[in-house]
Amino acid sequence: MTSLFIHLRLPFQAILAPLFLWGFLLAGGQPDASFLVAFLAVHVFCYGGVTAFNSYYDRDEGPIGALAAPPPVTPALLPFSLAVLLIGWALAWSVNAPFFWLYAVISALALAYSHPAIRLKARPLPSVLTVAIGQGAGGTLLGWLAARGGPALGAGQALASAFSPLGVLGILGATLLTTGLFPLTQIYQEEEDRRRGDQTFVVRWGPAAAFRFSQAAWLLSLPLLMLVVGPVFSWIDATVIAAVIAAVVIGIGRWARHFTPEAVMSNFRRTMRLCAVVSGGFWVYLLARLLLR
Repeated sequence: MTSLFIHLRLPFQAILAPLFLWGFLLAGGQPDASFLVAFLAVHVFCYGGVTAFNSYYDRDEGPIGALAAPPPVTPALLPFSLAVLLIGWALAWSVNAPFFWLYAVISALALAYSHPAIRLKARPLPSVLTVAIGQGAGGTLLGWLAARGGPALGAGQALASAFSPLGVLGILGATLLTTGLFPLTQIYQEEEDRRRGDQTFVVRWGPAAAFRFSQAAWLLSLPLLMLVVGPVFSWIDATVIAAVIAAVVIGIGRWARHFTPEAVMSNFRRTMRLCAVVSGGFWVYLLARLLLR
């Protein structure tokens, strides 16, 4: 049982949480019991379930997201992962209908990412698009719907509200940040993915392209986030976020110049440290903004 819960990789799901918090904040959400249920449904049950499902088929022996030494995969992991997903889906219904259906769409996309019959992970562009849509845009939109999809708005109105200029710019900006970090999480898995036959971004185009792609995505996110954060919160906030993005882009460039493919564990730790520091900074900022509200 312990190994099954380890495969949920909850510390890694916590790294993804700022996406949800960002959508919730932008949509004007107020933290309450429904917010807590929505948060747990997404980060423990949805993300945890699909991550365990991925582990069942990948059977990684080397480091994976926030887990330096994954435990062996057992047959029980498959039904366990699906049960976790279904529990989260039931919780999602208690939030609101659009949140419930978006949870289902993201779960289906994540299952297609890992299952051998489709295996979107095995192709570079489909894998990047899956993460961009399911994790970046989808995670942010789940936060938005948790704030806007209550009884005061119908399902159509709740979804339509996300296509306002504020919603589009905010979701696209967050999606670019997430998509930019994704290939970096494949750098330390290159050989294992290659042995499995998965043509990931890094396997197909190499680590150098992954570093350039990451920097480009983060730079593209900068004007989008500035256009949201400045007018909605303050230009001081926007300046701080711009400085963080610039620091990350410079740091990625420095890492690229000194990158050693053979240093698997070192690259794993560096990737996780980067993700944790960036996520932790946004955690602090977003929680402070929610509490100030």
